[in-house]
Amino acid sequence: MKYRLLEIISCPNCNETFDLEVFTREHREVCPPISDQPRCRYWCFFHNKDVTQIDAKECVSCYQNEIISGLLTCCGCGNRYPIIQSVPRLLPATLLHEALVNYHQEFLEEYWDKMGEQDDLTKTVETKKLKTLRLFGYQWTTFVDNFGYYKEIFLGFVHPFLKEKDFENQLVLEVGCGSGRPASVAASFGAEVVGVDLSEAVQTAQSLTEHYPLLHVVQGDVYALPFRPRFDFVYSVGVLQHIPDPQKALASIAGVVTPGQSLVLWVYGVRELWYQPIIWIRKITTRLPFGILRVISITLAALSELFLLIPHRILSRIPFTKKLAGKIPGRIYTRFPFRENVVGWFDRLGAPVTYYFSKIDVETMLDKAGFDDVQIIARPDASASWVVKARRSLA
Repeated sequence: MKYRLLEIISCPNCNETFDLEVFTREHREVCPPISDQPRCRYWCFFHNKDVTQIDAKECVSCYQNEIISGLLTCCGCGNRYPIIQSVPRLLPATLLHEALVNYHQEFLEEYWDKMGEQDDLTKTVETKKLKTLRLFGYQWTTFVDNFGYYKEIFLGFVHPFLKEKDFENQLVLEVGCGSGRPASVAASFGAEVVGVDLSEAVQTAQSLTEHYPLLHVVQGDVYALPFRPRFDFVYSVGVLQHIPDPQKALASIAGVVTPGQSLVLWVYGVRELWYQPIIWIRKITTRLPFGILRVISITLAALSELFLLIPHRILSRIPFTKKLAGKIPGRIYTRFPFRENVVGWFDRLGAPVTYYFSKIDVETMLDKAGFDDVQIIARPDASASWVVKARRSLA
């Protein structure tokens, strides 16, 4: 974690600022681009000065200091949140307890006395949310060798509302960053990116920050996003359809979108008739162990390659069969390596919750969450889905 984050993050319980205690940190020889102005807008937490007293060149030393482990204590409610392996774990108490017990026993054993007692540890974690944490934690720490070709995929998710040039010199938030694929692309476009995710995939995403010093990763819950509305815009691709209560999630997202600024989404649409068997199969596959689900995903990806993608490639080259080729399901995967097809099957078969939204559904949810100027288009050359842009209301 960089000191820079202290101006952006806030307590998920009461939205107050943090006191920081550093346990371990290290110096990294990274070279973030130097901007005309200090990157923080109000206070430099690294130099402990008002930004008016900071030269923009001094920001470099902040980005070169990585907090490996530490503790964030809320100045309001007093709740404590650990920084583990460079990632601030800003989860509500029940989910934080789940993550610490299952994934970070070493940190607990070493710093238990620092953590103290947390509120609400006796409450149960919502079952579907817990399953989501585990499924996507497995998915985005297993299927990670797929970054090289992701630029095209990402731009397809946000086109036409975001283009490469729109990211340059912007501070942006990605809700549901997974293994960091979209966030790394956005950072390569020149943005300073904060990625947040519920699952342990944040550790995979964090590994990318050595290549992209302007990329920050936070573990947090979309229902209680731990941020102040500091961002130039917010985006989220393929996340809202997998959240148990998407309306509640949008209300939380609205709280971190600066009034007058934009939110860009990619979400599932109501699927075609051919997709119905997959919805039926999900009643079984969502209950399977991840290893078995992975084998099934590889098998189905191979079958779709043989019976759908290879025929598409052939038919699309013949003038009088091009129209027929354009109706073959899953044709978008002809442009990407086989492993991307496997990830697609794992996602659609394993996600504990999946919603398929109509255009009216999306418009209604955004209106209730406090957005206006909603624009929705169908994503071309892919299964029914929507690319959405909305503005956070000024009122």
